[in-house]
Amino acid sequence: MGLAKASGIQTPTREDLARLDRKRKKRTSNKEWKSPSDGDARIAKMKDGRTHLAHKAEHAVDLDTGAVVAVTLQAADQGDTTTLDETLSEAGMAVAELVGGEADERPEEKPKVNVDGIEEVVADKGYHSGAVVERVKSYEVRSYIPEKKQKGRCHWQGKAEEQQAVYQNRRRVRGEYGKSLLLRRGELVERSFAHCYDTGVDRVWL
Repeated sequence: MGLAKASGIQTPTREDLARLDRKRKKRTSNKEWKSPSDGDARIAKMKDGRTHLAHKAEHAVDLDTGAVVAVTLQAADQGDTTTLDETLSEAGMAVAELVGGEADERPEEKPKVNVDGIEEVVADKGYHSGAVVERVKSYEVRSYIPEKKQKGRCHWQGKAEEQQAVYQNRRRVRGEYGKSLLLRRGELVERSFAHCYDTGVDRVWL
């Protein structure tokens, strides 16, 4: 209605509103839309297709005990492949503290992501990319991340290390042990979200 009145139509009909809606830009932008109460919120597309100003929460769950060892809150417009490192680092520092050690943050001896105590990473296919798998390998952590469906063949020219990391990850995912880890991930990690947010009994405010 506001858009119609701004266009000079004081009493718009349904046809007027439909015509104006077809003309307006459909794409929303974080540069144009801000939350008045939460300036850090970003536009995020929900699984049901709706969009909200929101945050992106990630859980790191121990698959042996089901304990949540780390929770990170990141910008909702960031993809999974860009946020994995921070959550992995938080989990590594938490595990190092739990076992009585201290996280070694010396950059000349350790990677920028601290993974003390973390031996394996299990994630869904949204986190898979050649660069991610290669980075995880550089942290001396074994990855179990299913691959997305790709059209055509991969071109590995000049990417020998990335290719090796992807192939090793693929072999692990297809093995019986890898399949069992992915099954447990679906049971435990998704359950933690169900308990914490709208789909669960309780609700957590971030």
